[in-house]
Amino acid sequence: MVCLLLPSRGLLAAAWLVVATGCERAAALDPATAAAVDDEVRPPAVVAAAPTTALPPAPPPPPSTRGPIRAIDPAANSGLVAFVDALPADGSAFVGPLAGNGGRDVLIFVPPGIDSSADFRLVYHFHGTHSERVAMRRKGMAKKEWVGWNRVQQTIDAVGELQARGPDNIVLVYPLSAGKRREPGLTGWYNKEYDRMWMASAPPAKTDDFETLHAEVVALLAKDFSIPAARLHDEVLAEGHSAGGIALLNIARSGTHRVGEYLFLDASFQGWADGCWEALRASGDDALVSLVVTRNGIADPFGKPDPWCTRLEEGASAWELERRMCGGSRAKTKSCADLEQAALDWDHYRAWCGAMRDGGMPGVFVHVTRISHGEQPRHFGGGLELPRDRATRQGATTPRK
Repeated sequence: MVCLLLPSRGLLAAAWLVVATGCERAAALDPATAAAVDDEVRPPAVVAAAPTTALPPAPPPPPSTRGPIRAIDPAANSGLVAFVDALPADGSAFVGPLAGNGGRDVLIFVPPGIDSSADFRLVYHFHGTHSERVAMRRKGMAKKEWVGWNRVQQTIDAVGELQARGPDNIVLVYPLSAGKRREPGLTGWYNKEYDRMWMASAPPAKTDDFETLHAEVVALLAKDFSIPAARLHDEVLAEGHSAGGIALLNIARSGTHRVGEYLFLDASFQGWADGCWEALRASGDDALVSLVVTRNGIADPFGKPDPWCTRLEEGASAWELERRMCGGSRAKTKSCADLEQAALDWDHYRAWCGAMRDGGMPGVFVHVTRISHGEQPRHFGGGLELPRDRATRQGATTPRK
């Protein structure tokens, strides 16, 4: 045992007394007892801690093991917030404004039943007229006020069924349009109801851009849903219902090669689906253009509301009969200028209109149905009730029954 004599000054006096008392006590004891006492008063040995290596943070749990996620951006200001609040608690959702959608709200929805071993397929759905207004239907409410809620619910139900069928996991991306808005170079409202500028970038005022929107979606899926980009299919499905078809046309014209299929849900009005197909072929893109057409509906080029294929063909035939008689005078039923224009348009649309009726257009699949216009999102959203092998059936048109 070693006895230390410490200076008996100030606060160290107490320490000196303790140590000195220990020495005197040890001297009075027998050697064995003194050794035991010595062990009691000896300070414990200081053992140097082993160096530690910081462990990497645990990876987030896979989507299949996480509970439902509800990520609502504080800047969200549309009816999509109330819609998500009313959803069952078994699906995951984000709502918030995204720059690629012109700063307007976008819903990202992942249905329940995620298969942790499967990859994810993205479905972008562009809604029709008035559907930017999302409000739960109440008695006495005008249809244009509640139709948006109805359409997004139909689309949610469709992708939920797709998810249950497999084999892929599904992510729905549901942007809202601006509705009626001014267009560059025009002093007034050009369109009464729908948004022709959707997904048509015209900076600085119009910032819609599909590539930007997709990049934002991919980042949010990784951040909020723990779905990394490596789990996403390279190509996405872009679908437009009714007036949402104009967004598909603008996306195709933007030059992106990210879309594997453009699906027009009763949205193939003159110049839209055919314009999409022409833009794709001009850029060397082999994406499939699929059309679902309600027989005799508003997008049927041979239907009652706007039989534009029939009208052009008849106008071209009338021009052949009457152009010798025109010479500056008016024809019997239409102006010579109108008939001549119909003949020119028919030359352009002859092959397309033939494909709408009989098939044969490469890269185009046409499905004619009796499902009504307003119910198409529920039946065909994400390609739900279409043949899965439609990509191999290009040029096919289902019979017009």
